[in-house]
Amino acid sequence: MNDKVSAGSTPTRVWPGRPYPLGATWDGMGVNFALFSENATKVELCLFDSVDAEAESRRIVLPERDEEVWHVYLPDV
Repeated sequence: MNDKVSAGSTPTRVWPGRPYPLGATWDGMGVNFALFSENATKVELCLFDSVDAEAESRRIVLPERDEEVWHVYLPDV
């Protein structure tokens, strides 16, 4: 578990995830996020409670990188 989460009142569990497939992938228990970037030195994932929200409810630093793919798995999303 990782603590690189800001905002929100309840903790979000953050697991390493996988570098594939790219994008957001629901597996029935949570979501794996994988993003490709040749030049990024840091990637943050912003989560919103609704399409109308003006600010993110959670901001999560993607803790893992394999080659040029940043990834994280959120079991509670």
